[in-house]
Amino acid sequence: MNSKYSKYEINRKRRLTNTILSSALVYRVLGAFLLAALLLAGGGSQLTSAGVEPAFPQGMNPEQVAGTIKANAQALKAFSNQQRMQLQLKGETKKVTLSQISYDMYGNQQKTQLSEDPPADSSPQDSGGGRRGRLKAAVVAKKTGEFKDMMNNIAALVKSYTELPHEQMQASLKQATFSAGEGDMSGAVQIAMHNMNQSGDSMTIWIDRTAMLFRRTSIATTYEGNPVTLIAYYAMLPSGQVYMAQAILTYPKKEVVVEIDNSNY
Repeated sequence: MNSKYSKYEINRKRRLTNTILSSALVYRVLGAFLLAALLLAGGGSQLTSAGVEPAFPQGMNPEQVAGTIKANAQALKAFSNQQRMQLQLKGETKKVTLSQISYDMYGNQQKTQLSEDPPADSSPQDSGGGRRGRLKAAVVAKKTGEFKDMMNNIAALVKSYTELPHEQMQASLKQATFSAGEGDMSGAVQIAMHNMNQSGDSMTIWIDRTAMLFRRTSIATTYEGNPVTLIAYYAMLPSGQVYMAQAILTYPKKEVVVEIDNSNY
């Protein structure tokens, strides 16, 4: 019964981590990428006035890009969609949730969980006791807390990139590399920024030249000296709006992968 109790606690831990990542990371990342684009627009005019070559390639008006992205974000609030989140640990799927996402009349996000696999109450409760059982419970509780703290810290780390202060974004843009997208990013402008919060880190954004909206974003950084990556892919609705179709966060040190998929708009 004690081993079953341990499994119950670990499943419970995954559910807590799942919730943390969903609210504190993914949607903040999406919204903050939009904010970053607006800052890019502001940076374009300031860099030009300072005598630096314009950041945006010829034919891309930064103010128009910012306006298009802002309008796209607003238009998406008229839609509802479903979001699937999957948490993997050491190659094994620990939790899958499906939620309905919508916005109220004030533009505030409303999230309703539709399903959870395994269900939160699917594991039996502990009915055992004794010193050994108490020790196991204490070990599980300690590891649960450590895992939760780690994922909270990683979420905060990613947020430090997606919600950069205006001045820091401006400084990063002055050193950014602008180039034409290649391969499946052909037709996009690649904006690569490095050494933003840590030596050797990077944040790269691909913007479509025609639609002037995101096609991909990626972050590569480290947590306690170990690599952390986040990559988001975007897709276009038949009505023309672009949305974040998928986001994948990986922390190889602990073999953690969190995947979020948005669909059914």
